[in-house]
Amino acid sequence: MRAIKIIFWLLLLLGPHTAFSQEGEQLRIVSLAPNWSHTVAEIGAIDDLVGVTRYARFPAEVPLRVKQNRIDVVGGFTDISIDKITRLEPDLVLTATGLQLRLKAKLQELGITVIHMEESSLEEVYAKISLLGKTIDHQQQADELVASIQSELKEIAAEFTKQDSPEVYYEINYLYKCVPGKHSYMTELIELVGAKPIFSERDGIAPMVTWPEVVKQNPDVILLPMWPDATGPVFEGPQAGSGTTTIAEVKSREDADKVNAVNNNAVRFIDSAVTKQAGPNIPQAARLLAEAIYAGH
Repeated sequence: MRAIKIIFWLLLLLGPHTAFSQEGEQLRIVSLAPNWSHTVAEIGAIDDLVGVTRYARFPAEVPLRVKQNRIDVVGGFTDISIDKITRLEPDLVLTATGLQLRLKAKLQELGITVIHMEESSLEEVYAKISLLGKTIDHQQQADELVASIQSELKEIAAEFTKQDSPEVYYEINYLYKCVPGKHSYMTELIELVGAKPIFSERDGIAPMVTWPEVVKQNPDVILLPMWPDATGPVFEGPQAGSGTTTIAEVKSREDADKVNAVNNNAVRFIDSAVTKQAGPNIPQAARLLAEAIYAGH
């Protein structure tokens, strides 16, 4: 009876169009987020990946297979081609965050099975990894991955229990300023290493803030996203908000001299290509956050 209930709930989560390959046949998975691509590979299903985004960096085998034309690229993150996805005839598509909700809905309208991860909490990430494993018959590997992440995070947390709890402003975007909010696993990771993310009580994954609010809050550390081949800040035109900002730009902002992080040279970059991946890289993300927050201590 319990097995029947599990199957019933799984079908509800996946929708009415689940139609995977028969035993012995290869599945066709399209991942529309780098963390999903990494997760699929980590639980032993990289051979099932037929499509990824151009931001899929981990593990190295994924971009290598893209270069070898063994895996197709269907777009970036918000500029994904549905035509490219459908041409790959996927059994399963993996989407992430609110930015892909419309895409998820369109794919489901086409009868394509989708698993979506909001990245709203560590528990949700664990649950979606487990669901993926169950769906593609890699349950044991998925459970082992979740257990490994949890174990590493426990060790990392123990290393930073005696820190001074600095207040941290993680500026996700310099133009449309937002921070990890109440419903972001990033908030949990910052807290896990003993720091206090400012504005984390605000609802949502990435709630908006203003610079005057940041000045008033007076954070001890400011973190800015950086990634390979990142361009500089763009403040006008159709590309406004693209790229990343600079420490000099932050220091030039109005009343920046009133902020502890600026005065103490604690405005630092962090590799967001790692920290924003809700999957196997979560422990590494926690360590990078700790290293950036406590640099010089």
